Amino acid sequence: MKKNYLIISMFIAFSVSAFSQSQRFVLFEEFTQASCAPCASQNPAFNALLSANTTKCTSIKYQTSWPGVDPMNAQNPADVANRVSYYGVTGVPDAVMDGNAYHGQPNGINQTKINTEYAVTSPFELYINQQLSPANDSIYITMLGKATGTVSGSLVAHCAVIENHIHFNTAPGSNGEKDFYHVMKKMLPAATGASLPATFQPGDYFILKHAWKLANVYSISELNVVGFIQNNQNKTIYQAANTSAVPITGVYQNDLTLMNPGNILASYCEPSVEPTIELQNNGSLPLTSAEIKYRINDGPESTYQWSGNLGFLQSTTISLPAVAYAVQPANELKIYGVSTNGGSDQYPKNDTVVSTFTIAPMPGSQVTVYIKTDDKPEETTWDIKDIQGNTLASGGPYTEKKHIYSTVLDLAFSTCYEFRIFDAGGNGLCCVNGVGFFKVYNGNVTVSTGNTFGSSVTSQFYSSSAVGLNETPGAASFSVYPNPASRKTAVSFTNAVKEQVSVQVYTMQGAVALNIPLKEYASGQHEINLDCSKLAPGVYNIRLTAGSKVFNEKLTINK
Repeated sequence: MKKNYLIISMFIAFSVSAFSQSQRFVLFEEFTQASCAPCASQNPAFNALLSANTTKCTSIKYQTSWPGVDPMNAQNPADVANRVSYYGVTGVPDAVMDGNAYHGQPNGINQTKINTEYAVTSPFELYINQQLSPANDSIYITMLGKATGTVSGSLVAHCAVIENHIHFNTAPGSNGEKDFYHVMKKMLPAATGASLPATFQPGDYFILKHAWKLANVYSISELNVVGFIQNNQNKTIYQAANTSAVPITGVYQNDLTLMNPGNILASYCEPSVEPTIELQNNGSLPLTSAEIKYRINDGPESTYQWSGNLGFLQSTTISLPAVAYAVQPANELKIYGVSTNGGSDQYPKNDTVVSTFTIAPMPGSQVTVYIKTDDKPEETTWDIKDIQGNTLASGGPYTEKKHIYSTVLDLAFSTCYEFRIFDAGGNGLCCVNGVGFFKVYNGNVTVSTGNTFGSSVTSQFYSSSAVGLNETPGAASFSVYPNPASRKTAVSFTNAVKEQVSVQVYTMQGAVALNIPLKEYASGQHEINLDCSKLAPGVYNIRLTAGSKVFNEKLTINK
């Protein structure tokens, strides 16, 4: 079964005193089967009871894999099995009301139980819209949940695509049933649901978007969606809803949401970043202008003025101008909205996104690019550029499948470089076309490695002038501890023969910060203590020279 889904979620934590508890809509989940004789005897009365209470409750039917044949289970056994395990179901028929209000056979459900559970107020309102694609081959779902009371726990939101009615001319199983109702076809985004914030206050809300490419649907005219909010700590279902023809609109009028920051690497040596950010309108009014600010660490704020016209849930991705900063071992980029439609955003807590990145690795003046191709070697290429964009080395496309290509590159000192690897097929080096692998490294320092990178991946690294020689095999005999350090650290090493050893600590700019001059050490294990009390916080490169061997390691100073 092919499946595609997209999830976009936004969460707010903003208290509004005017909200109150909401009317509950009860959810029944039934586990049933086309070859289960007791199911055939109990389902007619249970279905009639549900049909008589459509203003009070809804249902999802999970067709299990036992006790016999059931083609509806065979179409999606995994999602059913997950819910079976979740509730500990051991026999069918089995009915669950609102997660934990009732759990037993369907013939134990009556009008009184429905009325009693319906009378329990809910801390949520829930709304669902669905739409088929123009080709009628996909369904698009929007779910909006709004808190009207305080609630906390391990909260998840589920969307179940169902078929309201499936009729077989010939019974598909051995129990004689030909008509099946509210049969689950797909759980979105997955059988485990979408995680929600742990706590909601009145006025908080969430919006989820899902898409599913239809599979094994008997009649698209019978498709429906049932959604519900559940607490995994005690299985309580707080609210359920059927899809509605009434369009969902924004909870508030002016509500800008920032999300999905992009063009941000995991680590940098370049002292500037050009991020992108997705701007979405969650408000009921069109979004026509917004002021966005951003900064890295404690650096100065940069401001970006956006103008356009976005309707409810429409979005656009904008490229922010480059922002300069002083590279630190750990860095934080903060992007936040300041105004919406010329005034204050009514819900500023969904206006801020934070991304973190570290300082780039320092492998030295020589790196090895190691490529093991997959079954489509012609799709793989790579390059290394300096920070000015000049291409210094490149490789691919390749010709041999499952072949190892290794390229050793000598680089200039004290320079920031960028390594990029591309896959023309958009699936990296794993796993559609077999399993490949890439690694860029020098000794114990790895610049970038992996195989599941989609179309491309980019990594920066710094060639410190402290490194003039290649790291040699056996670098495991050299270590620095503690690292990070504050006042003191130690260099531990083992040498096989008597030889001269020296240690230098270099700044990122290549200046010598500490120097332990040459001294003869007998064969064996040794330790050299370093006084770091006068070193400023930051990242340094430690170089140990033992005879003709050179070892390098990064040292982080935190104070």
